[in-house]
Amino acid sequence: MKKLWQNYRSSLLLLGCMILGGVVGAFWGPGAAVLTPWANIFLNLLYCCVVPMIFVSLVYAVASMDNMRKLGKLLVVLLLLFLATGIVASLFMTGFTALFDPTKNVDMTQLAREEVDLSGTQFDILSMFTVSDFSLLWSRSSLMALVVFAILTGIAVIMAGEKAKPVMTLLESLNEIIVKLVGMVMKLAPMGLGFYFAVLIGTNGQDIVGPLSRSYVVYVAAILIYYFVGQSIMAFIGGGKKAVGLYWKHTVTPSLTALGTCSTAAALPYNMIAGKRMGLPKDMSDVCVLMGANLHKDGATMLQILEATFVCAMCGIDLFTPQNIFLLCVAAIVGSTIMGAIPGGGYVGQLVIASIFGLPNWTIPIMALITTLGDPFATLLNVSADTAVGMIAARIVNGRDWLERSLKEYAADEKKAEA
Repeated sequence: MKKLWQNYRSSLLLLGCMILGGVVGAFWGPGAAVLTPWANIFLNLLYCCVVPMIFVSLVYAVASMDNMRKLGKLLVVLLLLFLATGIVASLFMTGFTALFDPTKNVDMTQLAREEVDLSGTQFDILSMFTVSDFSLLWSRSSLMALVVFAILTGIAVIMAGEKAKPVMTLLESLNEIIVKLVGMVMKLAPMGLGFYFAVLIGTNGQDIVGPLSRSYVVYVAAILIYYFVGQSIMAFIGGGKKAVGLYWKHTVTPSLTALGTCSTAAALPYNMIAGKRMGLPKDMSDVCVLMGANLHKDGATMLQILEATFVCAMCGIDLFTPQNIFLLCVAAIVGSTIMGAIPGGGYVGQLVIASIFGLPNWTIPIMALITTLGDPFATLLNVSADTAVGMIAARIVNGRDWLERSLKEYAADEKKAEA
């Protein structure tokens, strides 16, 4: 018991504060919203760490790789793995909703059928990869563009050769400073997540126990099964039993942060640190996590499936035909990838579903409500899956014994730092 507490003390403290916050929110109700400013103290500090950490860590990781062919192989492998796991997640959720009908016994008259203003929504998918001005890069709303720019900068450092050595030294120092800074902010995590979870439960509790309660229970059950079983399988494929143990030892903190804040950006610093502690190779860890944060969203894919299943049932559309299942998977993967990454991203994901199946506009607010309720668990899976997929990528790119070599390298670095 003592060893368990020592290994998971910070994670158990986080979980305890979140449970306490959830209980407070459940009893307080919407009034718990007054706690938002206190929750934002932690979140705002964390958000301030995200952009510099992404840029410095990714430039340093790419520049350290020193092998352009390996970088190209890693990016291709990651994109293929993201697509493959997205397909698996969408098929799993489709089967789950077919088995446990989320619309069973739902009183459709309780769901508001109001129109929504879509005038600010854009389908400009390419806009997520670039911005029109350098200053716009330094915002968490442009993370994908920042990732692209950081990768290009890292490649430029490699191309500069010997002349870039002082830059590499600076990047290494900055990377260490930012990790220490995140560690300082983490001290506020129990308080921040406790307050945030109280607000979340207090403001959304009525909807959870309302007409959408069955769909919510179906979705949460599916997510938790996929979270525990799916991630364990991916970690095992990547590095065997040892990788599974390391994965579950270090994924708890980023997972709880994702669940408590509903923000991939807030969980990013913790997930980047966790990736290294799990043994992901130094030159691959940050690339896997950061690319995954923007393009790999299994939780959002499953949420899109739930939304489509629910509103299509309301409109009398049979989704469970081979053609519609194929269209549903395409809509879910595309919608989840662009959701939150471009202007009006949330509505764009729902518009993809509506346009493919010819749904009326009144279904979009219902899908938006389902998104709001399911967002914590979608973010949980989005974040946790990135490091699990990273383990598979490490095995493909670095070979079967990648974990042992990587752990030895980290151990050598620790001894050097102590000396």
